[in-house]
Amino acid sequence: MREDKHKQIRVLLVEDNAVSARFAEAMLSRVEDQTFNIQCAETLLAALDLLVRDTFDVALLDLNLPDSQGLETFRTIQRHAPVLPIIVLTGLEDEKVALSAVQQGAQDFLAKGTLNKETLVRALNYAIARTRNPSEAASQVDDKAKIIGLLGSNGGVGTTTLACHCALELGQTGKRVLLLDLDVSSAGASFLMKVDSPHTSLEAAQNLHRLDANLWKGITCSPREGVDLLQAPGAVGISDTLDADRVRHILRFARSLYGWIVVDLGRLTASKLAILEETKDLFIVTTPQLSALYETRRLLQKLLDAGFSREKLRLLLNRKTKGMEISVEQVEKALGYPVYGSIADDSAEMSEAYAERRFLDEKLLVRKQIAQVMRKLRGIEEEPPMRFGLGFLRLARAIG
Repeated sequence: MREDKHKQIRVLLVEDNAVSARFAEAMLSRVEDQTFNIQCAETLLAALDLLVRDTFDVALLDLNLPDSQGLETFRTIQRHAPVLPIIVLTGLEDEKVALSAVQQGAQDFLAKGTLNKETLVRALNYAIARTRNPSEAASQVDDKAKIIGLLGSNGGVGTTTLACHCALELGQTGKRVLLLDLDVSSAGASFLMKVDSPHTSLEAAQNLHRLDANLWKGITCSPREGVDLLQAPGAVGISDTLDADRVRHILRFARSLYGWIVVDLGRLTASKLAILEETKDLFIVTTPQLSALYETRRLLQKLLDAGFSREKLRLLLNRKTKGMEISVEQVEKALGYPVYGSIADDSAEMSEAYAERRFLDEKLLVRKQIAQVMRKLRGIEEEPPMRFGLGFLRLARAIG
């Protein structure tokens, strides 16, 4: 009981007025029976960045910030942290707006001009107590999109091609799919999907504070039924970089809109490690070439050293040729890791299809084999081939 009483309460304070922020911090530092750990943000974007990096028990939110005004400030925080209890801080002249925020889900509002320690502490504790219990929060997360990532062991292993096929295959499940292209060195997914949108993932990252359903619809495109694409900046964004924390916000926002999210990660960079944490399953794409297998071994070890579980990492062997020098079993032994799925190398068929601009033809062998991998991921067992005994063969001959 004593431990619960003195449990540290993590507070996100979003306030651009330095005097008001210090006043709130000073009041919470003088509470005898509780400890408050306060992190401050002066802008909405700074608050969103903190929400990715840390976990909070409650938020104190000023609605009028340098980069966002009024109810939209509250709605943005609510979209990005739907289970976080929010208390609105307001001036006396803004009480109608604050009341509207409460009607839309804020736990309470406090007028800055009459704020005191007792009122503030009571409001924080009541807000935390009134929020939904952990099991309800967990069930809400489970209802959102499952995120799978595809990460290449090195360049040229076909990561983008497989990501596109995965998205199209999952689009057949009846759930809407987002293909998020984060391979910023190219625009491969756009090329294969035959789209050329002026909007990219970089634009979404730069407009997190404005991100809502209408803006999202404007920056994504729908190259196939049931599949949306948020394309990579490619060469046009070569001078800009995608901040990993902001990409995580994009993913968290998109989870409420889709059943599946497929992320083409390209090759691993230091900034992408944080993005990998958002994925439920991470496919490591490689080929039987010795150079690719060498890089795969190093990549797997790096991910394991970074704390990723073996169960999350799934090895996908692309371009497996008939009669290749080393077998799948030898690949597994060399890497110390099981092969989750393999895709045959059917270069002749793919070259013919590409010449006719049928880049993602569902008749291609790669699509059929990706379909098997996706069924396995979804827990759908493959039907075993029918086996006929000699008695059946004699009967077949007799009635033939």
